[in-house]
Amino acid sequence: MNKLILATTIFVGFLTVAVAEGPWVTKAVGAEWTWCEDYVYAYATYVVACEPNRECQVGMGVFALGRPLGEKIRFTGQREITVVGFGALHMRTADGGGPAKIAFAQKNAELIKTTPIPW
Repeated sequence: MNKLILATTIFVGFLTVAVAEGPWVTKAVGAEWTWCEDYVYAYATYVVACEPNRECQVGMGVFALGRPLGEKIRFTGQREITVVGFGALHMRTADGGGPAKIAFAQKNAELIKTTPIPW
């Protein structure tokens, strides 16, 4: 766990690190939306990160018409986000500075619960 926190601190600069449950996934993204991960949860919390001194955007929800149809958030450094229902995380750069590296990790999730069958 200490290695994860150290690597995360180096990646996003000297920011406060939000500890994520799952492993960090990194990708190179450009100005076009890049698929990161599908999700199906009652709700889930992710930590997303962008290279230091860069502005990125994360999009959530169903991807259609060339863009995520849910919420879209611009951020620098790292940010905690919450997703609801089903969809996918997509990320891109938002500062016109060319490609950048991003990272994301799931912090927690609540599964969709079903009613038990009354036998």
